[in-house]
Amino acid sequence: MSKAAKRRILPAVRPAFKAGADLRDQVLDAASRLFAEGGYENVSMRRIAEIVGCSQMAMYRHFPDKDGLMQQLCIDLYEQFTLKLHRKFDQIEDPRERIREAVRQFITLSVKNPHHYRLAFLTPSADARQQQLRAKVADPALAYYRETLRLALPPRTPDSLITERLHQLLACQHGMAVLLITHPDVYKITKEAALHELEVVLDRLLTIR
Repeated sequence: MSKAAKRRILPAVRPAFKAGADLRDQVLDAASRLFAEGGYENVSMRRIAEIVGCSQMAMYRHFPDKDGLMQQLCIDLYEQFTLKLHRKFDQIEDPRERIREAVRQFITLSVKNPHHYRLAFLTPSADARQQQLRAKVADPALAYYRETLRLALPPRTPDSLITERLHQLLACQHGMAVLLITHPDVYKITKEAALHELEVVLDRLLTIR
């Protein structure tokens, strides 16, 4: 990446930061923007510290290194894509419409923030603690989908079938998001077409004969 390109994507450095309780959140916010704009490999801890206006030592009290910072960011982004999105549709009474709207908004959010989607869902971690943290965040989101599916499907639908439908729904949702983010021209698909096809799939998943 050229120096001119970096100047275009990187925000101005903030004034000197006075350490406080919100340092962690400010570091995560700056890292999220920088990783999304410039790519993980092109961002240093020093640059993040400059944007926040703190010392690197102050950041290291919260994050031991860039990998640790990125992993925590993945967890926070996962929550943004799932729990917060789900809460937005809790007031929709029809569970089928709730699922449809959640899927539509998930795809829209993913396409709008492709770098964030990659960080949250496509970046593996070999660290056991980070894997546990991710699972802790994922469990409520999966429980939300499972419960909504239970309400959307006919009464007395077996748990095994609800689990099957959950896996199929997640596969379709994430598969479509990846197609749209990676090579939409190759697959000749638009967001509008993808949403329509997901509607068709959802109708089939929610129909049991």
